[in-house]
Amino acid sequence: MENAGGQPGGRVRPVEAHEGPISALEIMEAGTGFAEPDWFPAALEELDSGVLFLTGEPGTGRRTAALNLLHRHSGHSMDLRAVDSDVNLGTWQPSREQARGYLVDGLLPRHPLKRGLISALRRLLGEAKARMVIVLPNDPGLVRGLTRDLHVRPIVCTPPPARAVFDARLEAAVANPAQRRDMLAALPPGALDELLSPGLHPAQVAELVAMMAEAVEKEVAPSLAGIRERLSFLAEEEVPDLLKRLRDDSDGLAFLLAACVFEGLDHRIVREEAERLLVLAEGRLDSVRAENGEHTGGGGGPGTSEGARPTPGPNPQFVFRRSLDELLGVVGARRDAKELHTGGGFPYAVEPVRFTRHGQSEAVLGHVWRQYGHLSGLLTDWMDSIPPNERDLAWPVGRVMGRAASWGGGRRALVHIRKLAESERRTSRTIAATALGMAAEDPVLAGEVKYRLRQWSWQVQSRWLRSTVAYTCETGFGASRPDLALSLLHGAYRGMEGEEREVGMAVRRALGFLFASGSQDTVFRQLSEWSGRGGLDAGLALGTLPLLLHEDAPWFAARLLENGEVGDDVIRLVRRALDDKELFDPTSRALVSWCRSAAWSEDQRRAVDVVLSALAQDMRHGVLRLFVDIDRHEDKALAGRNIAGAALDNWRNGVPRQTDSAHSYGRTP
Repeated sequence: MENAGGQPGGRVRPVEAHEGPISALEIMEAGTGFAEPDWFPAALEELDSGVLFLTGEPGTGRRTAALNLLHRHSGHSMDLRAVDSDVNLGTWQPSREQARGYLVDGLLPRHPLKRGLISALRRLLGEAKARMVIVLPNDPGLVRGLTRDLHVRPIVCTPPPARAVFDARLEAAVANPAQRRDMLAALPPGALDELLSPGLHPAQVAELVAMMAEAVEKEVAPSLAGIRERLSFLAEEEVPDLLKRLRDDSDGLAFLLAACVFEGLDHRIVREEAERLLVLAEGRLDSVRAENGEHTGGGGGPGTSEGARPTPGPNPQFVFRRSLDELLGVVGARRDAKELHTGGGFPYAVEPVRFTRHGQSEAVLGHVWRQYGHLSGLLTDWMDSIPPNERDLAWPVGRVMGRAASWGGGRRALVHIRKLAESERRTSRTIAATALGMAAEDPVLAGEVKYRLRQWSWQVQSRWLRSTVAYTCETGFGASRPDLALSLLHGAYRGMEGEEREVGMAVRRALGFLFASGSQDTVFRQLSEWSGRGGLDAGLALGTLPLLLHEDAPWFAARLLENGEVGDDVIRLVRRALDDKELFDPTSRALVSWCRSAAWSEDQRRAVDVVLSALAQDMRHGVLRLFVDIDRHEDKALAGRNIAGAALDNWRNGVPRQTDSAHSYGRTP
């Protein structure tokens, strides 16, 4: 597990939908560089029956294959939908007439499948002219049961040979054949066959291709030594040997854990966090205690009984105790060359710590979490005390805590996250939100994550839990489940008064995130509905509107130019927000920014004309203030200025407004 400066970097990957429409970007990415396995034609034929079961090991490309099967079988339709893994197929119904394919990724055995149920499911899909692919968990017992009870034979997703996957992905990543030939020719003879060892999963092949494509982009020859280094995976059985070496070395153990959690961050952060963990542990990382009960790393510090002499041992306050290079060497890590990062308004240099073997951090953390039960409490306490000014650390820590949920398992898989979720410290709650989003990527845990979030969203007593719900909806969890996220956010909101303001702002930000993540229609439709209810619902809808107006002006422009109901709702909500004393300023700023951006977009200019003309028909207090701001703006060429000026003249001269009976707000076709 590597962290790049605390935030995910590089090209933004599409959100994997777990519930609702699957984005065209994810469908196209699944088809890019897809190597068709031998079983693919048979699977297409089996899909004619309506329902296809896929199984296989993680990393073998099951989801990618399922998307390609649905896309191909539907005549390359982009209208595919995801169905969450905890669905009850006995009560499920096709949700949209135009959807041609449904993907259930990781179906859980919570609701037993019967032969009649599958027949009914095929009938429903046939009537909807759609097909469904069900990806089963990698559970041989479950597969045997389905084969025995339902008389279906799930297709095992065996990936194509590594070389076939490599060739297909490389052709997609490096389009120029000459560049591909030159790159492969630069490798020593037989090197590629060595790298593409039998059994290599498509995900691992993709990593190799990405490295080679990066070399082509940088116009450098790929280094076999560098490729070997980055592709060497630390086997789980090697971890006990590493821990055995560090058993009597509390410094080394603390540094190992810090390097695992904060791999890829600056060595100073790793060192500081290791020191903080050592202090917090209060001897729990020392294998031997002195006769007086003090840990061997003590030096007569607090807690030493009066008159007792501690056993001689290393002094934890000794400033020359361990050098950085010594600690790096003992845990098998290195300090990389300086990198320039930006944040907080200024650039700064970091020297990231990374393990010399790929995947070592996750292997170590997974092993110690499973094998040493008491360690989980120490790690949770450590991560719950991340300094509030170190918010950049929330991402790597949250990712580790989310993975830990799958390492632990059982009915208490999320108990360590609950402690962070109800903390008074915002940093801890942000960590919990990241962890919940990560945990929900595991089909087994997704159901519990949703269950807990629903409970927490209605917690009247704990606003901290409700704020964690909002933070979680502002992650990939919410983006892939927009309908559920909207329901959770609605439950968590209690207004903006007093101590509730922090929760309310978090809910608004999460709604803005969902809107910006591709769910504009869903979010705005819900806000429009809430606005008609009055009370807290209307307050939430109107309070979120200025954020959305800033977030995606082109979307609003398109709706206004469609001359439909959504455009009418936009104008209705804008008018109400302008009439609100607290919301006028942000709403006015958003509309003025539309006017400014209209200089570069003809559609935006036309949309500005539409909204201002509609508002001019009813010159209430908020509209009047907006038009005065536009008319007095320093930019004399500001779009819409003529409409605002004319409306103000008519208002001053008592000219009655004109109403267009064909359009609610006087817009023209």
